[in-house]
Amino acid sequence: MTSNLNDHDDTGSHASHHVQPYVYVRTFALLMVLLILTVVMYYVDLSKATHWVGTNLVIALTIAIVKAALVVLFFMNVKYSSKLTWLWASIGFIWLLLMSGIFMDYLTRTWQQPTGWNP
Repeated sequence: MTSNLNDHDDTGSHASHHVQPYVYVRTFALLMVLLILTVVMYYVDLSKATHWVGTNLVIALTIAIVKAALVVLFFMNVKYSSKLTWLWASIGFIWLLLMSGIFMDYLTRTWQQPTGWNP
């Protein structure tokens, strides 16, 4: 009997998890609903109702994170993978958060033209 190295779980056995097609259909439907919600968030300004300027941005980023998590979990089969795969997927999300935090630092700076500089 030949075994595939990709078909194993944490115990080392070579069992494969087969996902039913309805899981993909439901995930796709949920992604489409979230896509429509994202488009609606573009046209609706919630900052007037909440009196906070970043409301739409926070909601749009939350929707984007949920959509990315759904794709990673179900379409990339991380949900049914080993703990090592979960670790690497988690590290990817942590890296994304760190890079987002680093680039947000640029928004807090005031940019001035250096003295003696002529373009």
